[in-house]
Amino acid sequence: MAEEVAAPIVEQSPAPEAAIEQPVATAQDEDVATWKKRLAGKDQALTAAQKELSQIREETEQLKKWKAEVEYANMTELEKVNLKAQHLEAELKATREAAERDTLAQKHPLYAQFAEKVQGLSVAAQAEAFESFVSSVNKEQPKDTFVDVNAPRKSTPALKQRTAVEVIEDMKALGNPFSK
Repeated sequence: MAEEVAAPIVEQSPAPEAAIEQPVATAQDEDVATWKKRLAGKDQALTAAQKELSQIREETEQLKKWKAEVEYANMTELEKVNLKAQHLEAELKATREAAERDTLAQKHPLYAQFAEKVQGLSVAAQAEAFESFVSSVNKEQPKDTFVDVNAPRKSTPALKQRTAVEVIEDMKALGNPFSK
């Protein structure tokens, strides 16, 4: 038999550590990393606080509903009817106010637009808003929009005189309606 000779295994030594350069963190890089870590921690704390707040709000709403149900269950029939009447009156009042606002907006659109802007402002703020609103409306609308149909115009526009050639070209462009 023939002897098999294997090639000797040559072990490669790892490259000297001096040859591999490790990135050296500077003071500025460390500061940035520190701030990023702090910011990430603050974001996590904020998210946790927001989740807790939403859970507390949900619990509060559930407790309010439960309290209202218990109070309603403990009411007498007369109190229940009175409560329902109050709700219906409030709904009727809101509907009437909405209808009145719509009617006002149709009859006087500029006033309705202004009233919507100044709703809930103090008198001084309303006066200031009125002045700015009037000045903006005056800028938007052209000054001479009124035309008196009974008064003749001061100057009549000149009529454009067309030549015979232009009239013939326009007629040719229309084509013959009788040909098919």
